[in-house]
Amino acid sequence: MPAKSKSPQRQRGNAFGRLVSIGTAGLIAFQFHYMLSQTRRLSASLFQDTSRFDAFVGGSSGRGSAASSIGQQTPRLPKWLADYFDWHVAMRKKYPGNKILTDPDAPGVLIKACAHKCGGLHDRLGGLGWDLYLANQTRRVFLMHWCIPAPVEEFLQPNAVDWTLPEWEMWDERLFSNLTQTHFHCSRAVEEWKGLFDGYVEYMQGGDFFERNVDLALDRAVNGEYRHHKVLRYKVLGVDRRLQQRLLLRHNEKDQIAWTDSFPAMFWTLFKPSEGLQKELDKAFLELGVPAPRDRNAPPFYAIHARIRPGLQNRGQGRTGQVRLAWNGTQKQFAINVAEHAMECAQKRHLDRHAFYPSHYVFYADSEDLVTYMGHEHNADGVHVRNMTGVEALHVDRQQGYPPPSYYPAFVDLFVAAQASCIIFGAGNYALLAAKINTRGARQCLIRHYPDASHKLVLGTEFVDCNENMDLTPNYLEMEVSELPEYNPKLERQLERLMEMG
Repeated sequence: MPAKSKSPQRQRGNAFGRLVSIGTAGLIAFQFHYMLSQTRRLSASLFQDTSRFDAFVGGSSGRGSAASSIGQQTPRLPKWLADYFDWHVAMRKKYPGNKILTDPDAPGVLIKACAHKCGGLHDRLGGLGWDLYLANQTRRVFLMHWCIPAPVEEFLQPNAVDWTLPEWEMWDERLFSNLTQTHFHCSRAVEEWKGLFDGYVEYMQGGDFFERNVDLALDRAVNGEYRHHKVLRYKVLGVDRRLQQRLLLRHNEKDQIAWTDSFPAMFWTLFKPSEGLQKELDKAFLELGVPAPRDRNAPPFYAIHARIRPGLQNRGQGRTGQVRLAWNGTQKQFAINVAEHAMECAQKRHLDRHAFYPSHYVFYADSEDLVTYMGHEHNADGVHVRNMTGVEALHVDRQQGYPPPSYYPAFVDLFVAAQASCIIFGAGNYALLAAKINTRGARQCLIRHYPDASHKLVLGTEFVDCNENMDLTPNYLEMEVSELPEYNPKLERQLERLMEMG
């Protein structure tokens, strides 16, 4: 029986179906090419699409003198960061106080919030490059807020850029309490804010976080369902190498921020000591005999830091413990051995680099017993210490429930070391924050007396290792990271939807 011929209508229908399929495939290909080109175009410039705010920046002259003011005052900043600071200042001026939150025309805010388990000072302040990058890319005003150990304003105040969270009757009043006992309730209040990285593992990030989830979160905040939220929060701990990778590959920005002159310029643009902390700093500089920050002709001094916690002795290069060191037996002797070795490393470097100057060392540690010991034993060697009282040095994250001034020593030691000519560091990253914000050349004079696994997350600059034989060996640690793929969140989501449909 002969095959039944297809009707003209059915033939036209099949042809139409093929055309639709071809058209759909072509449309998807066009969308793919367009979105990819948009990704490349947008990646070429930081801080895209700010035209709705441009009229105010620089006053009546557009992006004029006001828009370049911070860049002119701080020429070490990369252009994108100086531009962001100028925009930030303009927005806080245009929307003063809580108007930045209540005015419907104001941009959103991005709050780096420390509610609980935020780490030490390097974890909180050493990733400022990441903080400002996220604020820049989401087109939001960067703010900071701490629940623990107390509001950040107890220790740091805005300098040229106002990052403080404005008080507002809609906020829970416990957000602004300086009583650390209330931090649990403060934490609950913070968690009411929508999180920039909601749905992703933010605290101990894996590779997917930096390679994929950061892009998804940024796109959600700019183009997705979070764009209408006035407040977004986060507490991501920055990894220096990941920011360097992203700036270079996505934006062709070669300034890695963390270990260049940009970091101290950025830090001191944002911060100055609070009034109470400044008084303690003035006393410390006088007591230690170290030069004031503005005295550029002062002789060099070395900052020696030893972090000694229970567990460090047994774990070798692992992370440190959480409670005070017992000053007896093997723990005491271990602490003394570490400190003596650090001292010898500093003396070796002094002979190599500053032999024509009198030896002047400032020793600080997380054990006041050890500080007292070194101050007594090595005073004749030029070692200076402060507060030899045996009072425990408080950690800003692990030890809670004390009045805010009880935490001043952590900031005093940090800011004193920030004026040193060389920094001798061991376990932990606290002393490395002092190196990052240092303005006297210590980033070119870093000596490691004790290795730590955490250093690879932070170091991206040259230093010397001082081994047991007192050899000063050049070293450079750079965290190995997987490649950062060229990525488009919009396309990713569209392809996922197509896969679900098909």
